[in-house]
Amino acid sequence: MKPYLHHAGNLVHFQWNLDCSVGKGGANSLPADVFYLQWYYSLAAQHPLTPEDRKSIYRQVRINGICRGSDDDPLVAAIFAHQRALNHPQVDGKVSVAQGTGKIGVSAYFILRLGARLANMYPSQWPRLDLIPSCPALVAQAVHAAIPSV
Repeated sequence: MKPYLHHAGNLVHFQWNLDCSVGKGGANSLPADVFYLQWYYSLAAQHPLTPEDRKSIYRQVRINGICRGSDDDPLVAAIFAHQRALNHPQVDGKVSVAQGTGKIGVSAYFILRLGARLANMYPSQWPRLDLIPSCPALVAQAVHAAIPSV
């Protein structure tokens, strides 16, 4: 996980990005990135604005830092369901690292869309993910590493 500044017109938004792709056919090699996405889906499974059909899929995701990248992985299933629901331009079951302008055509990279939802779910804590209850230790470490020190 690493910080990312997303430019949207005249506005600049702080977002969290990945260091490697996660999901179907993704690198799935950095536990902090996998933990971040698994944790996101566990939070979304409990959020009142998440539709019930997706909650049942999201509840299957376990926070263990491991993604096999195959169709039978619960994280892959959650990513697919979410991408379909958002009509994301790439419904591939994978969350890619945001690059360049942060857009795929006219849509933001999926990781940035997840971050925006997380920011709306926890506006008082965003972008300090470590202040959100149940934040995984490796995610908290990434947050702490991004905080400037004197």
